[in-house]
This record gives sequence, C-alpha cells and structure tokens, in this order.
Amino acid sequence: MSNIRYLTKSRFKLGWECPAKLHFANHRDRYHDTMVDDTFLKGLAEGGYQVGELARWMLCRDPRGDVVESLDHERALRETAGRLEPEFATVAEAAFRHDDLFIRADVVVKDGRVLKLYEVKSVSWEEGDSFWTQRGKRRPTAKWEPYLLDVAFQKHVISRARPDLDVQAYLVVLDKGKCATVDGLNRKFGVIRDERRIAVHSAVSSREELGEDVLAYLRVDSDLEEIGELDFDLPDGGSGRLPALIEQLAKINRSDDPFRCAVGAKCRGCQFALPKDSLKADQLRAAGIRSGLEECWRHAVGTAYDPGRPKVTELWNYRHADERIAEGRYFLEDLREGDLGEGACAPRQWLQVRKARDGDATPWIDGAGLAAQVRSWKFPLHFIDFETSRMALPGRRGDHPYTQVAFQFSHHTVASDGAIVHHGQWIEVRPGVFPSFEFVRALKRDLEGDDGTIFRYADHENTVLLDLYAQLEASAEPDRRELMDWIATVTRRFSGTGKSRIELAGGRCMVDMRKVLTQFHYDPATHGSNSLKAVLPAIIGSSAWLRGRYGQTLAGSGIHSLNCAPDWTWVRPDLGLDPYASLPPVFTGEAEAALSDYSRGLDEVDDGGAATIAYAKLQFFELPDTERAAIREALLRYCELDTLAMVMLFEYWREEVTRHGG
Repeated sequence: MSNIRYLTKSRFKLGWECPAKLHFANHRDRYHDTMVDDTFLKGLAEGGYQVGELARWMLCRDPRGDVVESLDHERALRETAGRLEPEFATVAEAAFRHDDLFIRADVVVKDGRVLKLYEVKSVSWEEGDSFWTQRGKRRPTAKWEPYLLDVAFQKHVISRARPDLDVQAYLVVLDKGKCATVDGLNRKFGVIRDERRIAVHSAVSSREELGEDVLAYLRVDSDLEEIGELDFDLPDGGSGRLPALIEQLAKINRSDDPFRCAVGAKCRGCQFALPKDSLKADQLRAAGIRSGLEECWRHAVGTAYDPGRPKVTELWNYRHADERIAEGRYFLEDLREGDLGEGACAPRQWLQVRKARDGDATPWIDGAGLAAQVRSWKFPLHFIDFETSRMALPGRRGDHPYTQVAFQFSHHTVASDGAIVHHGQWIEVRPGVFPSFEFVRALKRDLEGDDGTIFRYADHENTVLLDLYAQLEASAEPDRRELMDWIATVTRRFSGTGKSRIELAGGRCMVDMRKVLTQFHYDPATHGSNSLKAVLPAIIGSSAWLRGRYGQTLAGSGIHSLNCAPDWTWVRPDLGLDPYASLPPVFTGEAEAALSDYSRGLDEVDDGGAATIAYAKLQFFELPDTERAAIREALLRYCELDTLAMVMLFEYWREEVTRHGG
C-alpha cells in the first residue's frame, strides 16, 4: 500500500482546477512549479498555519499531544485509528483512507458515533455572508466553492473509510465581526519552514492566554448536500456528480500518462510554467526541466504552435478568450476588431492585437496625450510606495482579523532639473509595536513641505490610506482629525451608492501611474501585463538611455540612495534587464548557514509577498538581532527600488515626450 499514489486534499483541489496539473505535480522533477517560489502564496500559507494552530487550541483537549505527527501514510492511519478508539477523542492531522483517496483532517472530534470534521481556513467571514450565488443558477460563489469542495471531498473519504460514524462537517474561518481581546495574538504562533514542511511553534501555555475566540465554526452539511446535487464538468467529458468527479481525478492521478484537456483562460495563472525571466528559464531548460503549460498548448494547437506567438489569453482585460479558443482561434493575430466589443478597453486591446498581427515589438506612445499629462505635473515630483500586511491573526487587542497594518514607505523626489533624491523612508518592525498611525504622521511630514505632484502605482497606496482613515476615525488618537483631513487631500474615494454614488478626490490627489500607462503607453514586451514588475524590464529593454543611466554606479549617475553604496549598479547585463534581480539575498555566507528556524526560507525580499513574510518574521521575539537587522536592511533596499522603478518610468515617459516633440 505504501507505493499507492493517493489523491489527497491538495491533489483533489489541483485536479478540480485542471486535471492536466495532476501529471505535472506527480513529476515535479521534470516540470517547473512556480508556486514553489511564489512568496504571496507562501505568506498565505504561513497565515493559514497560524490559524490552524489557533483552531487546535480552541478545539483539542491537548493541542500539542492530540496531533498525529507522522508523515508516513500507513503509520498515520494506524495512529489515527488508535486515537479514535475511545468514546470521546480529539485528533489533529487525523488520517483517513478509502481505496486510493487519502486525507489529513485538520481536526476531528469524536463523541460516541458522531465525528465532527473541522476544516480550518484562513479566510475571513462575517455575519450575512452567503456561500451561494444570489442571481441566476444556484452555485457556490467563486470565493467559497473551493472551500466547500475541500470539505465535501474530506467528508466523502471519511464516510467511506468509517461508515460506522456519523460525519458532521464544519468550516472554521476567521470571524471579521470579532476582535482580539489580547495583545500579540499573531505572535503566539511562530512559523518555522524547513526543507520538508512548515511547522508552527506555539508560545502558549494555556488556552486563557489567547483571549476570546476570533474564529467562526460554520456547520456546512446542508451546503454539502446541495453540492452533492450539482453537476460538474468531468475530465473524460460530459457532466456528473461529485463522486464521479473524484473517481475520474483519482484515475488520472494514478496514471503516469499525461492527461490532455482544453486550454483556455484558466491557463493564465498556470503554475507549471517556466519563469518569465529568460535567464532563469534557460537555466531550467538546460537542466532538463520543462513547462507543462507549453506542452498543453503545443498539444492543443498542433504543428501551428509557436511559443513566441502572443496568445488570446494574453489580451489585456479580455473575457472571451475561451470563446475564441473554442472557435480554433488561439493567437492574438487571429482576432478581429469585432471580437472586442465597444467597451472602454477595446481601443487598447485592438492596439495589442495589431502589434501582434504586424509582428511589431516596438512600444506605442500617445505622444500628445502623454505630453499633456507630463505638463500637468508640478515639481518637485514625489513617488511613494508602501509595504503593508494584513495578518490573519490580529496583533493588537481590539483589532479584527486581517486588520490593515502599514509598516514601511519609501519616497523618491525628482526636481525640475532632473535631480533624483531618495528623499525619505520610514519603517517600524519592532515586535508588538503597532505602526500604522505613526506611519501616517511620518508620511505627512515627508510630503507636506511643498505642493508637488504625488505619484502611486496602482490602487494599493490609495486603499491603504483609506483603511487607515477609518482606523483613525475609530481611534482615540489626539491628532486623528488632523491626520484624517490630510489623508483626504491626497486620496480618491467614493461616497453614496447606486446612482447617487459620487467620486471625491482630494486637492492633491495622488496620480496613478498605472492609469496613465493604460491610457498612453503600451509595450508588447509586457505581454499585456500592466504590473510594474513587467513594465520595468520592458522600458529598460527599449531605452538605451535608461540602460546607460542605470548601468552606471550610483556615484557615476549622481542618483542619491539611502540604502545602497556609491558603487551600487541597478542594471547589470549579467542579470538581464530587471533591476529587482540585482537585489542581494537577505543572508549570505556564514550568516545563512547559522540561521535560526524562523528565518529559514526567507532567501530574498524582491516582491510584496516576500516583504509581507519578512515583516511577519520580524514580529517574533525569538529572532536574533543579527537576523532582524539583515531582514530590515533587505526591506529598505526593496522598498527603495519600488519607488526608484516609478522614477525610471517617469524618466522614460519624459524622454519619449521629448522624442515625440511634446
């Protein structure tokens, strides 16, 4: 039995998303999995483990002793069976098997013939939330469907493995209507990551230390009955009920042969793809690692497939890719203008299609429109970026789960003569210190010295400041009204609902550079993405001026930095065109070899997900001072680059406006 390839909870979820993924997941030695390096997902996972540990303390008689620790399937099954022999038992990580279906349940509570199954999710819920759509055909909502199917799969397995028990199913989630009644709840559970798994160290000696429960325990048996009446698209074709879906996914999972299914919009986020960074992708290919995503497309399209041809799934904000693919039109060049409709996005989409049709890789700039924007901006220009965290478990007494916490900002300025200065930065990462209100004070001080234009990239900074506005309003801070009034001057918000909804913009409202980009600038090298992480290498690749300027040392270019030495260079040919690739690892040499358990796995801080994880690590008291300092320095360098990247985009636009005669 030890050689059985089980359909587990995670494999069932993967197969439900796309059956083809099961083959790739079973052969990770051959196929690259981007989720292994996805720091946003790692951050979510770490939050999930903390919530899971909290649930154990709330549900188990002995939160530490009731856990089935063994990773060996057979041993875990035997241990679970033994623990469930008494009339009453609580078991965490309980193992159950039926044929080649295998699950580890977060927590089960046995009381006589009743077995309560508790599936813990780090998702937020509040009174009035519905698991089901309110319009059209009754189906689970996109948010809740994966969670309900997860519990349904587990109940399916347990009910067949233990027909002698009456299985009742519960979703355990974070209740947004509840507040922490103790300080530092998020610091009670330290996350440790090693090569095999994530573990949680509980700095808890009694249930009372955790205060009032912030979890909700939602019985979902009636919802699972409705799930059982639904028809699902089956991998082998047609439709069927959940048991048929499980049976077919188990069959696919057992096989060593690749399973082929239709490509489509679902492929946009496929994890089994090679990195977009060409240097990393070439290294993986040289090591014999393949792209599962590319194999699927090659099989679907046949001999006409060319990985260099832009696909319909790359078209910006396009919701009809599956319809076009069903018609046999896989590539952007196959689209007609009538396929795009008459929405606000259509002109930009058609531009992207035309570029693909013509084989034109050159950037498009609306010179006149962009020039008008640039002329409207007032020097000195201010570029700001925030690093924030919404930790699942609250850090302060009185906070709700997923309270917005702003712990860092970076601020660059550009003078009318082109001088670039890293004007300011602020960071607060001491354990247990709530940073957000002092964050607003520091940001206000940094920006109120003049009335120059303030820039953000995308909605994050605006959203964060509005969240902090609401927190200030509910606080007893003596200067809350002053801070709220200032936030109102730099943000954009909405008032009212329906037809009476109006937009309110402050007198010094931040300019969203992404919005400017979507209106006046498109580069085919971004493949339809408007993420700054995609735009930055594209503009550096198309601008010899930028490559020359940022290919110099800071001393040579005259660019000021608060965190990097004068000999630092942002664009290095050996690392490609992405300045983020030049960020050094968090730990090097002997420091890396001697890391504490809490810091292992935090290799680089080069995106927002990694920054969030880094902040979470810094909240644990057990972290050595040397590691704390190294992580703090990595956060400062990363956030500095975020605002410098915005400066680079502005400089690119300024050069293009000049080139177009604006």
